[in-house]
Amino acid sequence: MLVETLMHNLVGTGTGSAAQQAALTHLQAGGGRFRARLAIDAGLALELEANQIIAVASAVELLHNASLIHDDLQDRDTLRRDAPAVWAAFGDAVAICAGDLLLSASYAALAGAGTRVSDLMTLLHQRVRALIAGQDADLAASQNHVNLDDYENIAAGKSGPLLALPLELALRLANCSAHAPIAVACGRHFALGYQMFDDLRDVGGDREKASLNAVLVMESLGSDQPELDVAMHADRHFRTSAVLASQLPMNCGRLLAGTAKRLSQRLPHKEKA
Repeated sequence: MLVETLMHNLVGTGTGSAAQQAALTHLQAGGGRFRARLAIDAGLALELEANQIIAVASAVELLHNASLIHDDLQDRDTLRRDAPAVWAAFGDAVAICAGDLLLSASYAALAGAGTRVSDLMTLLHQRVRALIAGQDADLAASQNHVNLDDYENIAAGKSGPLLALPLELALRLANCSAHAPIAVACGRHFALGYQMFDDLRDVGGDREKASLNAVLVMESLGSDQPELDVAMHADRHFRTSAVLASQLPMNCGRLLAGTAKRLSQRLPHKEKA
């Protein structure tokens, strides 16, 4: 509740601008708030102060939602969370402004951590930069000229930085930055596992739109069982992520590890016939 309140207050209350209304509508549509929950769980495990936990959780969730608004606009996806995407409901120009507003709000949220703010904001910027590079690579990719390594680099770049960021920020506030490389690797493997998990569900739609999809990549590489191949790769990434998360101090990666294990169990049968 405190995280939701802070996010809404930073975006702005009252009638406000069209961008404010669009951003608030997007936030009110819900979502799993997984990145915020990662920050909260890690912060509690690392015994951070309440204001630090709220600041980090709000910042990462605002940043994630900003990326969703811009991603839907670029991909021309009309639905988000069973409701019209921001660009579809408010127009392209408002969607750009709404995403920018959420991005700006993420920095304002992080300022509430009260300590080491300049370090935290620098890290936030670095992950935003990595996220943009990943999105650029995705937009430039051609389905017929991507091998598995290319796919993994693109998929990890698009979402890995924002999955590792809650852990990285919490570790930095707890003076445990030496473990940050483990968090980064953990986020990368989880991102790859989840993207492949998602690709298995979306292969039909992605085929129609010629979107980058692991199953289609496997088909282009000549696999005779592309979905099983993708499921095996996803399982490997989920398992690696869970192992890495268990190596983080004070069990602060437990939520990511548990989620990776549960998603792995939901994959199609992974043994080749």
